[in-house]
Amino acid sequence: MFEDIFAKNGLSLERLHTLVMLGEAGSLIRAAKDDSGKQSRLSHHLRELSEYFGVELTERAGKSIKLTAAGKSLVQVAREQFLALRAFREAATKAVPAFKIGAADSVTQWLLVPAIGRLRRPSTPVRLQLINLRTKDIVEQLKERRLDFGLLRADALEEPLDHVDICEQRYAIIVPQRLVPSRGLLKIKAALLECPHAAIGGDGQLQERLKKLGAELGGKFVPELACDTIGQCVAAVRTGVFASVLPVQAWNAPAGKDFVVVEDPALTALSRKLVLAWHPRTLEAMGLEARKAKEALVGLLREEGASEEENDAEV
Repeated sequence: MFEDIFAKNGLSLERLHTLVMLGEAGSLIRAAKDDSGKQSRLSHHLRELSEYFGVELTERAGKSIKLTAAGKSLVQVAREQFLALRAFREAATKAVPAFKIGAADSVTQWLLVPAIGRLRRPSTPVRLQLINLRTKDIVEQLKERRLDFGLLRADALEEPLDHVDICEQRYAIIVPQRLVPSRGLLKIKAALLECPHAAIGGDGQLQERLKKLGAELGGKFVPELACDTIGQCVAAVRTGVFASVLPVQAWNAPAGKDFVVVEDPALTALSRKLVLAWHPRTLEAMGLEARKAKEALVGLLREEGASEEENDAEV
């Protein structure tokens, strides 16, 4: 049935793996881990693969090489086959299934890890690798099938990703008590525009919305401390020097004498719906265990998200 595929030399799993490694590493040097001998061998694999398919799979990019459009397409085909082969091997040997999940740092801490802690049971062991990524990278790696699942904003989804809703991520302004004026309650305008803020750096969606909110309040939102993660923002607030706009679920200290939690209807514009997403072909290739893991994750993530909302309502 497939005699024509094997009528010509040059196709092998090892050569296909070389192409996948190039796609993931971005350059042959990184794929070879700076080993010149290995780099030469990988380069030979790529030439043989291009000759076999009769199309250029790579092209020059300065001193390195990158995938062509055909190369990128073949990488997706190869990844899918490797996923299916790994799933078959795990099922045949009764090995513990393994999955990669991407999420932002704060979501991992308050939602994903607690849910995973309830996922594993002696009767249903599973190996999970958590990868801290920004939303754009989660989307790209899901589409490239480098991630099995991703926990991210619903409005960041792209075709052909599939998803299920998990919960809503709401925001509040957390202000150290020492920054609160003695004259009374802290209103949203003063909390956002008059306190020194720690915030995620860059021009992401959240920062754009905060800038817009600042303008609507008659001022300009300019953070004094740029952070890489929500966890760093939380740490900055705990110093008592900075305020920050944080997901309410990421702030586990109750309002009291040390910190003030400022919530306001204007902050609803910052809210985000969180979803668990995956590439449908990935789930198909990985088989029954991946579908079972997805269903279990969805249930536990929803439960965890609902319990956090209840806790927030009590604060």
